[in-house]
Amino acid sequence: MSKCGLYFPVTGHEADYALTFGRDDRTLKVCRYCREDLTLLGFNVNQTIRLETSKPLKPKITRFWFLGHAQNFLEASE
Repeated sequence: MSKCGLYFPVTGHEADYALTFGRDDRTLKVCRYCREDLTLLGFNVNQTIRLETSKPLKPKITRFWFLGHAQNFLEASE
């Protein structure tokens, strides 16, 4: 995984995107926060390429254990 080309020494973020810009297609690897900032500032990008992450992203699963109890209360009130 490569480092963010703009603010890695400050933030320590890894690069998530590769941005190509200019007529000779120069490449800049940035994290998602820097990409959002560059977009808001109006940076002209020829192409945005999503880089692969080294660790898989897991969806955050929240278990609602209390819903079983609520269902029991609803059935008892009928």
